[in-house]
Amino acid sequence: MPTPPKPTKGGEDLAEVERALSVLQGRHPEHERARREDEAARAKRAAELEAQAKVASREMLRKRALYGGIGVFVVLATVSGGLAFRHEVSRRGAIEQATDPYRAMGFVITDTSSRSEPNKLETKTEGAGCYLAVTTQAAQSIPLEVTAGDAKVSGKGPVLACTCEGGKLTVKGDVPEGAGLAVLRIDAAAIGGSRAAAFLPFKPGTVADTDEACADASLDAWIDAKRAPKATAQEAWLADPKRAPLVRTGFKMVATVKAEVPFAVVEVPGQSCILASSANEADRMALRARGGTHVLAPSTGPIGYCTQNDATLLLQRSAPSTGEISVATVPAAKVGGLSGLRDIARIVGSPLAAEAIAPSDRAWSAKQALVVASVPEQLVNIASTPDIPPDADARLVALSFATPNALTSESPDGVFSYCEPPLDAKTVDSLCAFSGPQFWHLGSKDAVAGIARAKLPFWLFALEGVSDPVALKVETQMVSLSKKLRYEGFEPTTLEAITEVEKGADILGRSGEDAVVAVALAPVAPFAFPLTDGPAWTLDEAPRVVAVKPLEKVLLVSTEKKLPPAKDKRRTVVYRRQAAR
Repeated sequence: MPTPPKPTKGGEDLAEVERALSVLQGRHPEHERARREDEAARAKRAAELEAQAKVASREMLRKRALYGGIGVFVVLATVSGGLAFRHEVSRRGAIEQATDPYRAMGFVITDTSSRSEPNKLETKTEGAGCYLAVTTQAAQSIPLEVTAGDAKVSGKGPVLACTCEGGKLTVKGDVPEGAGLAVLRIDAAAIGGSRAAAFLPFKPGTVADTDEACADASLDAWIDAKRAPKATAQEAWLADPKRAPLVRTGFKMVATVKAEVPFAVVEVPGQSCILASSANEADRMALRARGGTHVLAPSTGPIGYCTQNDATLLLQRSAPSTGEISVATVPAAKVGGLSGLRDIARIVGSPLAAEAIAPSDRAWSAKQALVVASVPEQLVNIASTPDIPPDADARLVALSFATPNALTSESPDGVFSYCEPPLDAKTVDSLCAFSGPQFWHLGSKDAVAGIARAKLPFWLFALEGVSDPVALKVETQMVSLSKKLRYEGFEPTTLEAITEVEKGADILGRSGEDAVVAVALAPVAPFAFPLTDGPAWTLDEAPRVVAVKPLEKVLLVSTEKKLPPAKDKRRTVVYRRQAAR
């Protein structure tokens, strides 16, 4: 057995005690020391374990605190993200709701603003298209700024901006939180571009003038596709008693243009004329043809236009305008072409402020001036500058000039003529009577005119062969009288139901007739003897209209001091009117 270490003084006392206890208890003398040392070791180990436990507990608490903080952050982030997501869903829903009406019209959303940049939106444009910048309901009153290429416009939304080619379109607006911007597109031809914006099913807050280069093409495509609203026609304008001659002549309402729209599409049938008049005399109106060409420049007051071919025209008004515009059309043969339209407009108190006709239609229009005066159509030949062939049989000539002094006449010796109005630099339309053949020459190399020529009609046969200029004047006066009476529903007749008497004629009323006008013609001065049952009248004045009844006679006589020639030397022309049904 090894020798134990020598104890110290204190240790020696402790060792003695331990041995004594061991002997008393019947154990080995070293047993008590071993037990004591073992207990000391266990106490030390317990202290170490307790210290480690405290360290582990502190670490666990630290981790728990860390994980708890992370959990709280995650929860907060999740809640915050959820709220943000709900706000974004709500914002996009508001944009969808705000654009629903436009998408129902054919617009397509091209882009919307983001939550990170709600006040600005950029999108690409494609060709000829129209773009609508809108905001959500919460931001409708916010002004928007739209930039398309070099053009910029600011104003109340929604803002309509049409473009002609690809590029970039930018929209800016100081929208409130939760609001947003959206841009929608539609083909320009589908809505007529910016010029037809007034006809959209909604009213844009602002219309940008950004499609000038292609505006006419877009508008024409819209019209060709029959997308333009059909012009309504209200009969009130023609129902005014002062416009009764228009109704009797055959005018029909084709359009009534409300003051709030800039134009109306007017379909003008071939072989017809239109008359347009505004309730506001200060209104400026124009007629636009395909491609943006003005067939009639903007002017103030009633306007007229005649055409022998079908035409689709835009009747435009210049802003500001407050008057309702009435548009009526009439067959050209019933009114007498452009010159007759001018005359009847003056009769009803709406003298034309401006008029138009295609240069190629001037000869056709001149023909209508003879046809309306009851010159049979088969007697009329027409020609246009520069090709005016000779017509040796022509005695009545109607002229329509587009340039001053467009045509001049030359006749053989002994052939006389009379023109009303005289042919000069101011002549636009004129009616001439010749006693023999005549030849027409261009007034200049750039002359533009139309000419219609005819033999004398049956109701002027009494003056055939007369060369006196006064008789030729009577011929033109009789043509003018026939035209005016045609507006009142009268047609010329001779011989039938007429009995010539010394001073005039007994005229028998025919079935369905209610009135007559009569003039006796003779190849001697004064050549014309207006007949009456009362006051005297002349060819320069309003004619005497005499009421008749079917199968009853009325006696009409001349008031001229000189009696009419013998019955076989004269012919009475009776203009008869059918009673209105």
